[in-house]
Amino acid sequence: MEEEFSFPRGGSERPPAASEQVSTIKKGKDSSASSSSSKANSRKRSNSADFLFGSKEEKKKRTKTSGKKTSSSGNNSKVVASSSALPIGGGGVLQPVQSSSSKKPAFIESISFQKLAKGTKLLGIVREVAKDYAVVSLPSMLTGFIRKDTKLGIPLNKVVSVGQFLAVVVVKATSETVKTKDGGKPQMKRRIEVSVSPSLMNNGITMDMLHEQMVIRGKIRSVEDHGCIVDLQVSGLGGTSCFLKYENIDGAYKIIQEEDDEEEDKQQDEGAEFILNQGRIYDFTIKSLPGKSKNEAINIIQVELERVKMRRQRTVDPATHLSCGHTIRTLTPGMLLDVDVEHFARNGLCVSLLGNVYRGSIDSGHLGGYLPQQDKVKEIVNKSDSLEMWWKKVFVGKNRKIRARLIAVDPGTKIIRLSLLPHILALERNDEDDLPAVGSIIENARVVRLDPGVGALLALPEKSHDNMDIDEEVGENEGLKANAIFTAASEIRCAYVHISKAIDVDEKRTPEALFSKTFALNTTIPKLRILSKSNWLENVASCATAESIISSAVLTHSDLIPGTVYKSVPVIATLEGGGVLVQLGGMGVKGFIPATHIFDKTSSGDNSYRNKIRMEKYKVGNKVDVRCLEVKPNEKKCIVTAKKSLLTTDLDDPVIDYEHIVPGRLATGFVTSATKKGIVVTFYNNVHGRISARQLAEEMGVEDPTIDYKIGDVLKVRIVESAKSTYNDDDDSDYYVLRLSLNISGISENKKVRQSQDRTNNLHSLLSPGMVLPAKSMKIVELIPSKEKDGSDGFIAGHALVSVKAKYLSNEKSSKGNITCKLPFEQIFDSYDEKAIESANNFDAIVQKILIVGKKIAQEGMVLATSSVKGLPITPIVSLKPTLIKIAKADSKDASEGSHDILLPTPRTPLYMGAYVQGYCTRIDPRYGAFIRFLDNLTAIVPKLKGGLTVGLFDTVLCKIAAMDVTSGHAPKILLKRVKSPKKQIKILPQKSNNLLVEKIKPGDDLGDVKVESINFARAAVTLMDKRFEGYAVKARVHVTMAEPVTGCSNSMPVLINSDDEDPDFVEEKEKISSYHPFHSWSVGGIIKDTKCVAIDVRDGISYIELTNRAEARGDDDIPTFVEDPRSLKAGSIVSGVITAVSKKNQGIWVQICPGCTGFIPGLELTRDVDMLNNMSKYFRVGGRIKCTVLPNQATEGPFKKVVRLSALDSDKKTKPTRGDIMIGRVNRNIKQTNAPSLMIELPEGYIGRCDITELEEVDDWENMPLGKVSNEEEDGANEDSINRLNEGEYRHGLYVQCRVLSTSGTGPCEVSLRGSRLEGDLDNDLPPEEKEIVHAFVVNTNKKGCFLRLSRNIEGRVILKELSDSFLPDPVSMFPPGRLVVGKVKKVSTTKDKRKKSSNKTIVDLDLRESVILEDQNKIGFEDIEEGQKYRGIVTRIESYGVFVRLENSDVSGLVHLSECSDDYIKNLSSLYDPGDLVKVLVVKINKEDRRIGLSMKASHFEDDESEDESDSDDESDDDQNAAQMANFADDSDDSDDENYASKLAQRMKDMEDEEESDDDESTSSDDDSSSDDSESDDDDDDDAAPQAMDTNVGFDWGTNNDHEKVHDNFKEFSSSYESSSDEEEDDDDDDNDDDAKKGHKSRKKATA
Repeated sequence: MEEEFSFPRGGSERPPAASEQVSTIKKGKDSSASSSSSKANSRKRSNSADFLFGSKEEKKKRTKTSGKKTSSSGNNSKVVASSSALPIGGGGVLQPVQSSSSKKPAFIESISFQKLAKGTKLLGIVREVAKDYAVVSLPSMLTGFIRKDTKLGIPLNKVVSVGQFLAVVVVKATSETVKTKDGGKPQMKRRIEVSVSPSLMNNGITMDMLHEQMVIRGKIRSVEDHGCIVDLQVSGLGGTSCFLKYENIDGAYKIIQEEDDEEEDKQQDEGAEFILNQGRIYDFTIKSLPGKSKNEAINIIQVELERVKMRRQRTVDPATHLSCGHTIRTLTPGMLLDVDVEHFARNGLCVSLLGNVYRGSIDSGHLGGYLPQQDKVKEIVNKSDSLEMWWKKVFVGKNRKIRARLIAVDPGTKIIRLSLLPHILALERNDEDDLPAVGSIIENARVVRLDPGVGALLALPEKSHDNMDIDEEVGENEGLKANAIFTAASEIRCAYVHISKAIDVDEKRTPEALFSKTFALNTTIPKLRILSKSNWLENVASCATAESIISSAVLTHSDLIPGTVYKSVPVIATLEGGGVLVQLGGMGVKGFIPATHIFDKTSSGDNSYRNKIRMEKYKVGNKVDVRCLEVKPNEKKCIVTAKKSLLTTDLDDPVIDYEHIVPGRLATGFVTSATKKGIVVTFYNNVHGRISARQLAEEMGVEDPTIDYKIGDVLKVRIVESAKSTYNDDDDSDYYVLRLSLNISGISENKKVRQSQDRTNNLHSLLSPGMVLPAKSMKIVELIPSKEKDGSDGFIAGHALVSVKAKYLSNEKSSKGNITCKLPFEQIFDSYDEKAIESANNFDAIVQKILIVGKKIAQEGMVLATSSVKGLPITPIVSLKPTLIKIAKADSKDASEGSHDILLPTPRTPLYMGAYVQGYCTRIDPRYGAFIRFLDNLTAIVPKLKGGLTVGLFDTVLCKIAAMDVTSGHAPKILLKRVKSPKKQIKILPQKSNNLLVEKIKPGDDLGDVKVESINFARAAVTLMDKRFEGYAVKARVHVTMAEPVTGCSNSMPVLINSDDEDPDFVEEKEKISSYHPFHSWSVGGIIKDTKCVAIDVRDGISYIELTNRAEARGDDDIPTFVEDPRSLKAGSIVSGVITAVSKKNQGIWVQICPGCTGFIPGLELTRDVDMLNNMSKYFRVGGRIKCTVLPNQATEGPFKKVVRLSALDSDKKTKPTRGDIMIGRVNRNIKQTNAPSLMIELPEGYIGRCDITELEEVDDWENMPLGKVSNEEEDGANEDSINRLNEGEYRHGLYVQCRVLSTSGTGPCEVSLRGSRLEGDLDNDLPPEEKEIVHAFVVNTNKKGCFLRLSRNIEGRVILKELSDSFLPDPVSMFPPGRLVVGKVKKVSTTKDKRKKSSNKTIVDLDLRESVILEDQNKIGFEDIEEGQKYRGIVTRIESYGVFVRLENSDVSGLVHLSECSDDYIKNLSSLYDPGDLVKVLVVKINKEDRRIGLSMKASHFEDDESEDESDSDDESDDDQNAAQMANFADDSDDSDDENYASKLAQRMKDMEDEEESDDDESTSSDDDSSSDDSESDDDDDDDAAPQAMDTNVGFDWGTNNDHEKVHDNFKEFSSSYESSSDEEEDDDDDDNDDDAKKGHKSRKKATA
């Protein structure tokens, strides 16, 4: 049952004349008359119900006089009443009783649940927030709840935040009867529902009451680009809202989008003081109000968000508050007020506030302190004096005027409550450590307040703590700080004990007499226990003093410990489904026994007998033993078990966390999951591990875990390992993986477990690729099915897990243990039917007929792989393919005989061209061919041109090696050709004879002439012609690095520029022998004379003699460089090599030093000629020879580890760049820009240079977007092709440039310049510009506030958003991208310290980019220059129903032409006569200098005598037409050419206009004023359809079509018109920007005034 209370309205009111009569005693006639008059007025005021709440008459009177302003700094008595009509202390105070015999002080009634009325306003702190509800801590230790607004649907965690001080309104306070689960007596629960809605909080506030610096509740309606639209929901505002600009937010803020649900959990960690999102509630401060007039509509109200530090010091001014018509209904909790102490109540202070108009009270709990001990103040207080009302000795004299914060207002009962608590004055929540921890037991507490029949307030023993600074929190209450009694009282921290938790008694309720006696004032309480610290507002803990609660082992859920056994706990309820609730503690802590934890074994049959036992054993009131499984204190949930096997095992050392688990220990747990993949065993505190189905099959022979195990079964397991891991790179959080085993026999020591693990790991070393496993050595333990590929054809083949015992892998019979291997399904047959490989289901169906879990495989097997492609250990893979097993067995036999017909190669096998290899097809790619895999994941390819697409998937195939590359890394790259059978090889001579001959030849021996047999790019095969070699089949060859042309021509690099060689831009030059190649003059059959042996290379049992014919080999005994290991080349040694390739982007050239030894010359080590570096392929031809020096190679990994780093430069001096050095650099667009926009340049020796965008060219040669526009952010470490660029500009990636070093830094890149003047020696910084100077600058960054520019590398600029353009910018960020060249006028030049360089200063220039400002006339008309009666020309900017707004020509001043002044005749519709942009004549008829507004007239009668001026106007118009035509041509040119840019065109236009003005000085004297008009449209009537030209944004990109721009302008017009007022007094100088926007959105044509 739910009942809404009808609340009482507070204490009794005092007699009307009880206090007033005191002042009239013993006074004269004059005094009596005066007093009588005053008393009459007071009675009249007190009898009037409208004094505090207003009446219609007073509202009308206030409306009539609202135009008069009242100063807030004057004497308050002029605007406020001299005394309040409220009783002493306001409502809810029992008034003092005065008689001749006694005088009793007033008594302040507490704000209790029964006295809360609907509409009461309270100050609270948000304690907990969820999506659907929020919990608020309220005064008097009450708790309120906020419900989610179902209409708006915004989650409450996006409305309020934890710890936020907010005033709330009571919606209702209800008492609800709730039935208990155990069937006992129903309980009564009280709920206080509150709201933070502005509509309720601002109820009673009207538009007339608003004033600047007023704090008012608001809700963010929407978040816009420049701020937030805020709803105040104040009467009189209508649909118009307020606006919060981002710059009016005092503190860090963060914008949360609607979809960012997770951001709310991170907002406090990120340090944002204000979170901005739709629906967020804040207390805003009114910054400015619009003008108020009968003829004006309400405009936008500007508000601001202040930090708590600023808002807590703002007091309410009584004069302003009352003069605006505020009443008690508009008082808001949280206000800081100056109050006067009027009366000392028995339990607090009665005060007056706001100029003595209102009266309120401060109860003893909010005085800022509690009853101090007599010993603390014995020096200033006599022992005989009572401190029961200690505040009477504090708030006297100057301390009668204090500053307090409003915490409660009830307009119905006139209750006004205030607080002096320091943290409430500071609007900051106290630290949690300020009070003892929950559950702690405190001794020797002292009673400082007794509330008969309710409870008592206990002072906790003193401890050292940091008190809050009283000066800061209580503001100007200086006297309180100096008062020793108040200081002693403020240091006390308290806890409150309710009468129900105070004493253990047999009765249901504690007798009040016993309670009052036990908790008399200043009584010492031996022990208490802290129960809660949830009363955040008053910072008072809840406690208990009853012995049963103090001695209770379980007080809250935080006291429960997983794994602990709790004996004889009572059963309080049996639940549907079999669960049971038990009582674990004396404070209502309950535990839940799931149905699966009542009996040890679960039953799947008839449960009627078990239910009977359960109902008998677990009757309500019976006591049982339970053990805590898991507890969640935050959710107040606890799960316990009653299983006997869990109650009696692991009592001393239960498994409750992962960190302290010792591998090898035995533990008892219960099954929480059973699937076909395995089971999960859980211990205590949700610590759980997994046993896989494969492991169950190996250890227990279980085929299906779901049949053998049920949820709830108790198991004793062995913990194998507890490993820590992380989820992924993005999520750094850790988790544990617990591996378990059911094999617990014979395991008693951890040492044995580790030895077993080591023994299992050593079994892997017994396996090797190609090893044949005997029959019946493999046992199938699990089948992993195949999977279909997502979004593509084909499937991923499954595999079987097989177990191989150690005795089959070693000759030692004592070997124990087993090892798990993978048997892929494609490794069973030599070939598969096409239907079998159509789908995963078909493939698995065939395999499952052969492989059965638990069975041994009857045939032999072979180890296929033990390592991955990269050489890392993997789970061994085995194969059952008969052909592969046959070849493996044959290889082991042939190895002993020294013959190999067919190979099963591994990555370490010495392969050779023509070798026959056996493998299987692992994948077919229609683009390339068939991929063939061998042992240890060695992979080769059969190209589709060699029959690759005819190979069957997973088939065993025989191939012949057609080509190979053994220098590519870990494994060679192999091209295969499919064959049917190997051809028999004919042995010409015994291998032994050749070996004997080779053994006689040594490097350096002269071998005479040779005959060329064949030639390719890398080698030439030759035959030895010396008679010593007749009859021997000796293989000899000459490597390209060991050869030189036979004609004697030079092939050294670089070549001459005027070379007549072929065009270097050929395709596949690497495979072509050019005229610079050493083999160019060689021919098949030719004779090469005077060769010498340089090395003997033995590969695959075949010996090759490496020869050379180079001149240095013929001159003496020295031979060319020939090394087997590139690392043997020492740094500094001189070598020569043949150019094999020029790398991409001119990064460098690749050089072959000798066979198997590759070198690389970076471009910066190649030459100092920039032209050569940018045209490497022209000057450094493939095949040419180059001499170079070996450099140290610092690469320790990657492809450059075995590459020799070389340099072709003569000088070996390597120095660090210094200021003034001229260096060669290479542009690298992959390096992240430092202080962008800039160009990052690689310099020699690994140094990095930064060229600022302003240092690329001379200032006069600057171009727009010189660095182009990159589509995605450039990041350091990206590869050459990783950046998708739209346009790199002139400075492409890989370009070599010459630069001058301007400065260097210790760690960062050095500053360089590409300017020609810098290269000539000018190193001085650019001078800052002067004010009003027109300058060029590059855009650095654009955001919602404006644009940042760079004028030089040490001069920065900035432009606010509204000064970027005369017209509206729909997307400033995209229209002003980084690198755009702009032109602006200097407004201000300032110098500040450079944060990046502490020792230097930084110049900041404020600019204005608006075209109207750049081209403005120096003689522009100001407001002071305008006189009444003068005539001007102007431009129509806006048309309203009441008139037309016109901006005067050559001026920023706008005025209103009222409807009555638009024509001599009546005009029904102004829009039919005028359009925005029209050029008109106006007469100044009125000037309001105070408001800076002018009234204009366009009546034709004012201009009848202006014929002569019309003639000059016609001349001016023709000039305007000519200028407009030029502007149109200028705009057309900009549309036709994408190479031109806005800045250069604007500068040229300015120059042309200056030339025209100089040439026209002698001819025209009347066009000075008109020539500066910013009309860029044509005034020709025949060209009405020509649209005005918007700001030129043609910077080489497609910003959008003209139609799109028109739509944007139309949308902006509609947007801006919703903000503009229809009032004629609203127009001022700030409207000029909107006028320009409107002008740009319409056609310009001249209208004749009627």
